[in-house]
Amino acid sequence: MKIGIFSDAYLPQIGGVSTASHLIKKHLTARGHKVYVITPSDPKEEAEANVIRVPSMPFVSAKRLALLCPPLTYRRIKNLDLDLVHSQTEFAMGDLARRISKDLNIPHIHTFHTLYEDWLLGQLGEGLASKAARNFIRRFSTNFCNSVDHIIVPTHKTEKVLLSYGVTTPLQILPTGIELDRFSALAADPDSRLLLREELGIPQAAFVLIYVGRISHEKGIDEILEYLPRLVAENENFYFVLAGSGPQLQEYCKQVSEAGLEKNVKFIGPVPPAEVPRYYAMGDAFASASRSETQGLTYIEAMATGLPLLVVNDDSLAGVFNENVNGFSFTSAEEFQQGVRILMAEPERRKQMSEAAIATSKRFSVELFAEQILDIYQNQIEMHQMSRSKTASQSKILNFFKEKTANK
Repeated sequence: MKIGIFSDAYLPQIGGVSTASHLIKKHLTARGHKVYVITPSDPKEEAEANVIRVPSMPFVSAKRLALLCPPLTYRRIKNLDLDLVHSQTEFAMGDLARRISKDLNIPHIHTFHTLYEDWLLGQLGEGLASKAARNFIRRFSTNFCNSVDHIIVPTHKTEKVLLSYGVTTPLQILPTGIELDRFSALAADPDSRLLLREELGIPQAAFVLIYVGRISHEKGIDEILEYLPRLVAENENFYFVLAGSGPQLQEYCKQVSEAGLEKNVKFIGPVPPAEVPRYYAMGDAFASASRSETQGLTYIEAMATGLPLLVVNDDSLAGVFNENVNGFSFTSAEEFQQGVRILMAEPERRKQMSEAAIATSKRFSVELFAEQILDIYQNQIEMHQMSRSKTASQSKILNFFKEKTANK
């Protein structure tokens, strides 16, 4: 099978979309399929086989905005003789996938990863401009989704959102898988944990709360930062480490500085994908106040490393988070602080939650994900071929009657 993955985000960018695109390419290639990634250029990109880069310019944070696809590159993509296209984003690369699909008359599958309304609300707040932008992105997302053949969504939450928009294209729920071994291996390596703590100036006996992901308003990081002064006052051996970058990084650094928490709150900045498991492994629990997730891959990665969760229990975590089993949820400062206190004071309970977290993560193995996505691809190819055959037969019948009529 020849597959084209079209994504506006790909390595070296860090995030769920780029990770999902890379995993599909890696694991389907290992199964003998030919997988190409078509994505914007990046000044930090590394050479990788079967990755085609489209010219781009800097956009928000570390993101890139693709420019028009050059005719030579477009012909190169068409000449790959793809069996299907799979878009991961709705913008420039999504549109390119749609054009290639039509030109080659092949299936177009799309994964809807991001709830842009939540992102816009986090960036713009309330107000007329925010409302107008969110109305536009809702219509844009609906029109794009209704132009493809099949849609993959990671959770029921995303499915409900798209149905509320008026999307009529068939939807299928398939959570993105993760490479469990990358995380479980480091969880079992105490030396790596100790070394990273030493590098960051964190005592080996400290309790470390970890956040990995984008540093932006919609992730609710400022909410957690507001909860920390009391915990630090109670126990100076409490630390919060944030790995990632984003538009609010400087704003939150300032918030931490004004609260006098520089010693106990550490912003690491962007971390190479290969290093991410080390940061989970040096922690004791994972924290997030995000209400904008579509799946929460970082939550699953954290659990694969054995970290209990301390999170806002959003709909996206159905089937992932289990209250009092693999973590605690919170809706207030008191609940957050109480969750931390229990995890710090009861190591045996934390161990039980760690084991439960690992067990939960095993349902999201990349091997299972790869097999399921291959089934989707094969079904869509077969359905498309049947549709083409039916159309061809109808065309022959129509031409037959036209000829009969003309002869009379």
